[in-house]
Amino acid sequence: MEDRPYIAAEAHECKRRAEDPKLPTDERLVWAQLAAAAELAAIRRALSKRR
Repeated sequence: MEDRPYIAAEAHECKRRAEDPKLPTDERLVWAQLAAAAELAAIRRALSKRR
């Protein structure tokens, strides 16, 4: 059976991975960037609903 990569669906999941001290620093940085992108996407969706 092959190992599948972890897939985060929400910003808080990405943030949790970014703060995990067991992960390598470069991987944590990628998770932090994904968390920021997910937060921005949520803000963009909220703003588009207001219009």
